Amino acid sequence: MLNIKDFEAKYELYTDEELYNIYKNIDNYSEEASMALDIVLTKKGGIEPLIKRLETKAVIEQEKKRISKEAALLGRNGVDVSFIKKTTNSSILSLEELHDVIETNVEKAEAEVEDAKVNSDTIMKSLLGCGLASLVGGAFVAPQFMYFRATSILMIAGLALICYGIVKFVTKKSYNNTAVLLSSLMAFLFSYMIGYFIYFIFGYVG
Repeated sequence: MLNIKDFEAKYELYTDEELYNIYKNIDNYSEEASMALDIVLTKKGGIEPLIKRLETKAVIEQEKKRISKEAALLGRNGVDVSFIKKTTNSSILSLEELHDVIETNVEKAEAEVEDAKVNSDTIMKSLLGCGLASLVGGAFVAPQFMYFRATSILMIAGLALICYGIVKFVTKKSYNNTAVLLSSLMAFLFSYMIGYFIYFIFGYVG
């Protein structure tokens, strides 16, 4: 059974959000926990300053979300980060915080655009990844036919992950790229064809 000192030591490690959550639901806690909470809140200046800090934090987070959304949109449209910094203002965030949010989200947006871009290099690597994934996938599927004459949902999911993983590794792009997605699907189908062809040659060995 925890005493007041135990609860106090525990609550001193809590964030403002966690302390406020306990405060709102204090009726569900023991008398010792309630007394410990009062002690910790007093050390932190009381419940009113805590609520004020939470409200201020919420306003800051909302402002960051607004700027993040705007910066990401402009970044995806190719607007230079330096221009976004010059034209974006905030009465809530410091200049350093503002620029940090802009830089982070523009970089993320630019990476997403680059990831989705399909060019000749992406197509060549996707085809290479498709070929490699088909061979590896075929080697993965063949034993299933040869030893069990069937496959399973788990094996199908595993094959899909293998094909996508290899294509992604070769292209260095994700499923957000159309070429990667199509190549992974083609590799999945070719894997079954190769696996069945090997089974057709060697037959059932189970």
